[in-house]
Parts: sequence; structure tokens; C-alpha cells
Amino acid sequence: MHVSELDDLEASVQELISLAEMELEEKRLQQQRQDKIEKVRQDLHQRLTPLLEQVSKALALFTNEDADSIARKKLEEKASDLRYKLDNLDLLAAEAVDGELIANEEVLLGQRDLERDNRWRMTLKADLIEMILEQDDFYKSTDAAVSVRGYMHELKIIGALEEVVDALMNQINQHSEDGPVARLRGTHEQTLNFIYNKALENRSRVERIPDVHPRLRHRSSEKRPNPYSQLEGKVVIYGGHDRLETAVRNRLRDSKVLLLWCTAQSGLQMADQAESHVSTADLVIIITGYASHKLTDKAMQAMQQAGKTPHMVNTTGMIRLLEAIEYGLKTKLLMNQYSKSA
Repeated sequence: MHVSELDDLEASVQELISLAEMELEEKRLQQQRQDKIEKVRQDLHQRLTPLLEQVSKALALFTNEDADSIARKKLEEKASDLRYKLDNLDLLAAEAVDGELIANEEVLLGQRDLERDNRWRMTLKADLIEMILEQDDFYKSTDAAVSVRGYMHELKIIGALEEVVDALMNQINQHSEDGPVARLRGTHEQTLNFIYNKALENRSRVERIPDVHPRLRHRSSEKRPNPYSQLEGKVVIYGGHDRLETAVRNRLRDSKVLLLWCTAQSGLQMADQAESHVSTADLVIIITGYASHKLTDKAMQAMQQAGKTPHMVNTTGMIRLLEAIEYGLKTKLLMNQYSKSA
């Protein structure tokens, strides 16, 4: 088995273990969420119901002759608002609880991202050290500092800067005709900066700059892996709330995904605007746990007119929705590639 294949195998195993741990923890958070939502729902019902009764009693004191009363109009607006809240207790309770849920999910995703990034940083270290050891003369060995310095931040995060700089100094000294000229000057970071400046001086004296850079031997990509950076397409989402939308948009900010989102807060007007995009959407999602009946009806009508089938997601958090978007867009891409090759 080639070393790169073994690296890929180790990375895939670690990724699966991390995914499994995150899934189990997310499941636990979802179970806690249901209990919290029910408590919040009951609390909202107990507090909103008497308020509506008080407003209704106050309105009953007005007669038809008081139609222009400012107080009456404000009471009617308040009664309408309270009825809306009572009719949407599940959504309001979910929104209240999901602030904490999304924060916990961000922690889970942050831990997964850090583990994945650190695995990539370890393979970066291996590629840099191999690059250094390949240099067969003094000037190329010195010039390797330019590439190493470009990854200094990544190496510092995993505590590998010292090891790489030591390898760099050893390689320079191996090819030095004047003895061990590369030595520690203060910290390893200061030493790298010193060698880097010497490399730039060397470059200024020659017409052809040495081509010293790390090859992709252990790494799978030049940049740190981002599970969403390769996603592309138009996605229309019905349901959810503003907190969920903001969290998902932040996660997809480095992708080429165009999101058109109709939440309960944005109202039916946004849903009307989204109808024109349904026919050209690569993926349409209805979040069944969050979409009101009117919003769901709007979505289904738009889908029927466009001759499409929506992707129904009974999710209650950011992680599951991100997985649905990723799976849906990748499936669409594979289907398009298959149809072109057929």
C-alpha cells in the first residue's frame, strides 16, 4: 500500500469516527430540545392566554360608535398579535429554544472542523519536511524557508513549527561549505524569519528563482478542507426561523450556494417572491417542523406549477439541514453528470 493511500485511509477513519461522535451528541441535544420546547410552550400558553382574555374584555367595553377610537384600534392590533402567537406556539417555542441548540451545534461543528483541520495540518507538516529533505544544494535548501514561512500559522497551531525549522536548519547546514551557518536565533519563528530574509536576498541576485514548494503527497488539497466550499447551486427553503437561517448562511459563506429563504418571520410576501425561483432551483426544501400551513401550501403550489418535487426535511437543527443541502446538491450534480454522459 502506498503511503498516500494509507494517509487517506487514516484520514477517512478519523473523519467517520468524528462524524459518529457528532451525530450521537447531536441526537442527545435533539432529545433535550423536545423537552425544553414543551416546557416553553406551556409557559407561553399560560402567560399569553390571560393577556388575550384581558384585551378581549377591554375591547368588549367599546361600542360601534367608538369605531375611530385610537385605543380600540391598538387593542385590536394587540389581540390580533396575541392570537397569532397562540396559533403558532410550537414555532415560537422552537425559536426560543433553538438559540441555545444552534449555539451547541456550533460548538460540535467547531470541534469537528478543528479535528479535520489539524489532520490536514499534520499532512502539511509531512509534505513540508519531505520538500526540505529533497533540496540538494545550499541555495535551494535556504529557499525552502519561503514556502515554510507561508504556512507558519498552520504549523504553530499544531506545535510543529520547531520540528520543521530544525529540519530546515539541518538541511541548510548539510549543504553549507562554511560549516553550520544556520543556527537558532532567538525563537524558531525568529529563526525562520531570518532564513526567509536571506532567501529573498538570494533571490534578488539571480534571474531564475528556485522552484521550491511542497507537493501534494500527504495532503488531499492545497487549502484546508471545507465540506461546503465545493457546493454550488440555487436552493429555495420554506420554513425555519431567522436564527436558523443566519447560522446556515454563515456555514455556507465560502460556497457558491445561492439561498432563497422564506421563514415564518419573512411572511408570505417573501414566499411570493420565491415562487419565481422555484422553477430554476436545484433544490427546494420544506422544513416541515417549522413551516406554517399557509407557507407549506404556498410552497406546494409553487412546486406543482414548476413540476418539481420538494425535499421534505423534518429537522430541528442546523446540522441536519446542512446535511440535507449538501446531499441534495451533490445528488443533483451527479444526476446532471450522468445525463450528460448517457
